[in-house]
Amino acid sequence: MEYTKLLKAKGFNLNSYPEGKFWEMIVTDNEDKKQHICDVFGADIELFDSNITDIDTLILQCAEDFTKCIFYYDCNPFDMESNTFMNCVKNI
Repeated sequence: MEYTKLLKAKGFNLNSYPEGKFWEMIVTDNEDKKQHICDVFGADIELFDSNITDIDTLILQCAEDFTKCIFYYDCNPFDMESNTFMNCVKNI
Protein backbone atom coordinates (compact mmCIF):
# COMPACT_ATOMS: atom_id res chain seq x y z
CA MET A 1 0.00 0.00 0.00
CA GLU A 2 1.23 3.47 -0.81
CA TYR A 3 2.21 5.38 2.34
CA THR A 4 0.03 8.43 1.54
CA LYS A 5 -3.06 6.26 1.20
CA LEU A 6 -2.18 4.33 4.35
CA LEU A 7 -1.73 7.45 6.45
CA LYS A 8 -4.96 9.02 5.18
CA ALA A 9 -6.86 5.77 5.79
CA LYS A 10 -5.61 5.67 9.38
CA GLY A 11 -6.65 9.27 10.08
CA PHE A 12 -3.40 11.18 9.64
CA ASN A 13 -3.45 14.81 8.48
CA LEU A 14 -0.73 16.62 6.53
CA ASN A 15 0.07 19.75 8.56
CA SER A 16 2.36 22.64 7.60
CA TYR A 17 4.90 24.22 9.94
CA PRO A 18 7.85 26.57 9.36
CA GLU A 19 10.08 23.46 9.51
CA GLY A 20 8.11 21.72 6.75
CA LYS A 21 5.08 19.51 6.23
CA PHE A 22 4.39 16.58 8.53
CA TRP A 23 1.88 13.74 8.55
CA GLU A 24 0.38 13.61 12.04
CA MET A 25 -2.10 11.73 14.12
CA ILE A 26 -2.76 13.34 17.49
CA VAL A 27 -4.82 11.44 20.05
CA THR A 28 -5.91 13.27 23.19
CA ASP A 29 -9.35 12.05 24.22
CA ASN A 30 -9.69 8.40 23.24
CA GLU A 31 -8.20 6.14 25.91
CA ASP A 32 -8.91 2.92 23.99
CA LYS A 33 -7.16 4.27 20.89
CA LYS A 34 -4.14 5.42 22.94
CA GLN A 35 -3.92 2.00 24.58
CA HIS A 36 -4.19 0.20 21.23
CA ILE A 37 -1.55 2.39 19.54
CA CYS A 38 0.84 1.93 22.47
CA ASP A 39 0.33 -1.84 22.27
CA VAL A 40 1.01 -1.85 18.52
CA PHE A 41 4.15 0.28 18.93
CA GLY A 42 5.35 -1.82 21.88
CA ALA A 43 5.25 1.00 24.41
CA ASP A 44 5.31 0.16 28.11
CA ILE A 45 2.58 2.27 29.67
CA GLU A 46 1.15 2.34 33.16
CA LEU A 47 -2.58 1.96 33.63
CA PHE A 48 -4.39 3.53 36.56
CA ASP A 49 -7.18 1.04 36.05
CA SER A 50 -8.20 -1.24 33.24
CA ASN A 51 -9.45 1.60 31.02
CA ILE A 52 -7.39 4.70 31.71
CA THR A 53 -3.83 5.35 30.54
CA ASP A 54 -1.57 7.93 32.11
CA ILE A 55 -1.04 9.61 28.73
CA ASP A 56 -2.40 13.07 27.96
CA THR A 57 -1.32 13.26 24.34
CA LEU A 58 -0.11 10.64 21.91
CA ILE A 59 1.37 11.76 18.57
CA LEU A 60 2.43 9.80 15.53
CA GLN A 61 4.35 11.95 13.08
CA CYS A 62 6.52 11.70 9.98
CA ALA A 63 7.78 14.19 7.43
CA GLU A 64 5.92 14.64 4.15
CA ASP A 65 8.51 12.39 2.47
CA PHE A 66 7.90 9.69 5.15
CA THR A 67 11.22 10.24 6.92
CA LYS A 68 11.76 11.59 10.45
CA CYS A 69 9.19 9.21 11.94
CA ILE A 70 8.35 9.76 15.59
CA PHE A 71 6.15 7.97 18.10
CA TYR A 72 5.50 10.36 20.99
CA TYR A 73 3.70 9.71 24.24
CA ASP A 74 3.95 10.88 27.81
CA CYS A 75 6.56 13.52 26.87
CA ASN A 76 8.80 10.82 25.38
CA PRO A 77 9.66 11.01 21.67
CA PHE A 78 10.90 7.84 20.00
CA ASP A 79 12.56 8.11 16.58
CA MET A 80 11.71 5.21 14.30
CA GLU A 81 12.82 3.90 10.94
CA SER A 82 10.25 4.60 8.23
CA ASN A 83 9.54 0.92 7.45
CA THR A 84 9.08 0.02 11.12
CA PHE A 85 6.84 3.04 11.69
CA MET A 86 4.65 2.25 8.67
CA ASN A 87 4.34 -1.41 9.65
CA CYS A 88 3.06 -0.33 13.06
CA VAL A 89 0.68 2.19 11.45
CA LYS A 90 -0.78 -0.62 9.33
CA ASN A 91 -1.80 -2.38 12.53
CA ILE A 92 -3.60 0.49 14.25
